[in-house]
Amino acid sequence: MNKILMCLVSLMIVTALNAEGYMIDFVIKGEKNKNALLVMYYGTGKYSIDTARIDKKGKAVFTGDKPLVPGMYLIAVDGGQILDFLISDTINQKFTISIKKDKYLESLSFKDSPENEAFADYSRFLLNRQKKENELSSKISGMQSSEAIDSEIKLLATQTEERVAEIKAKFPGTLLESVAMAMNPLHPDKNDVPKSSDSAKRYLYEFYKDHYWDRLTLTDKRMQNTPILIPAIDNYFKNMVLQIPDSIIRAVDFILEKAESDSAMTQFLAAYVFNHYMGSKIMGMENVVVHMIDNYYLAGKIHSRDEKFTKNIIDYADKRRETLIGKQAKNLKMETVDGKAEALYDIESPYILVCFFEATCDHCRIEMPKIYKVFKDFKDRGLAGFCVYTQKDKNEWVKFISEHQMTDWINAWDPKNENDFRYTYSVYSVPQVYVLDKNRKIVGRGLESVSLAQLLGHLMRKTEVKQ
Repeated sequence: MNKILMCLVSLMIVTALNAEGYMIDFVIKGEKNKNALLVMYYGTGKYSIDTARIDKKGKAVFTGDKPLVPGMYLIAVDGGQILDFLISDTINQKFTISIKKDKYLESLSFKDSPENEAFADYSRFLLNRQKKENELSSKISGMQSSEAIDSEIKLLATQTEERVAEIKAKFPGTLLESVAMAMNPLHPDKNDVPKSSDSAKRYLYEFYKDHYWDRLTLTDKRMQNTPILIPAIDNYFKNMVLQIPDSIIRAVDFILEKAESDSAMTQFLAAYVFNHYMGSKIMGMENVVVHMIDNYYLAGKIHSRDEKFTKNIIDYADKRRETLIGKQAKNLKMETVDGKAEALYDIESPYILVCFFEATCDHCRIEMPKIYKVFKDFKDRGLAGFCVYTQKDKNEWVKFISEHQMTDWINAWDPKNENDFRYTYSVYSVPQVYVLDKNRKIVGRGLESVSLAQLLGHLMRKTEVKQ
């Protein structure tokens, strides 16, 4: 047989193996004549990918021509989740699962899948460990001897470490290894934790933040098809990262850098984090979104084939880049109602409220009087106001000011558009409200009356405490 023919035969064999797909025999003793679902985890969701009928003997078969995507799967019967199992690769996808009705984890066994048999054993071990820990916690609350209890807790931790080490040795490179590690995060030695309550909290926070990713891999793309990764990401950003834009941006860069050796995982994580902060209603999260657009999507580190998406994110960043929290606000030099010139930078005040409105805008007619009332409430505590009319009908403008008696702040307009304020202040809808500090840096944006009052109250208290 010549070399070319041998290569063709080898290719055919590989293709045949890859085309074998999957066949999962499912046996559930005590159940019959019901529908079973094969469900795939992905991100935060679950997706049904196959169905099978449980016959009168309790048997069902899931089968398909194409291999299952590696990840964690579950089987559900009549809508109730029965068990989880793992698919580590696209080859070893023919095995048998056996289980007894109402004794799912206790009776769970696998044939021709050593990895899943080990996963079932590990799951049972963790369940028993949790029961023992709950019992020990009850004893602690009952003021029984803590020394003996501490010894038992340490033993449980040691046993868990031994289980994980055994899995790593027997199943290197498998999804089971990644899952087992993720399900057993590092914990500090109790002797290293300070006795003081405040010091202990600080120590534990720093420990868990520093070691958070030690056992949760970001380079195994199979983990995105488990129910483990996204909750861990959410917990990290919620509890390990300070809820300010700069800290969140550093955390985003950190996890994407850790994942960069796996392009699929990087793409997945970037998309999830981007969508999370794009949908956030918290002020300042636009900084995170624009940072990702500029430094990942437009920089070519994260690719998108969706031209509409690319166009939309470019537009999003362009409209907000100049008005992000922490940015220096542009000066405004405008004309007042009586024809005088006023400049935003000439105002000397700890805080300046800058707002843009239209006299005929229905939402402005409702919201602007409320914003003006908030301004009046904080005026004597160091707040100045610079209110910009965005249209060119002076009579409408004067009528609005008179009707709502908005005379205690600077009323200005720019009929010749000499300031290009629509771009420099992202005035693409009205009313648009900003709060600047004494250095003219933006400390609040996109505010309505309620959130404006809350922010000003917080800022004023901080200023008054310092004084």
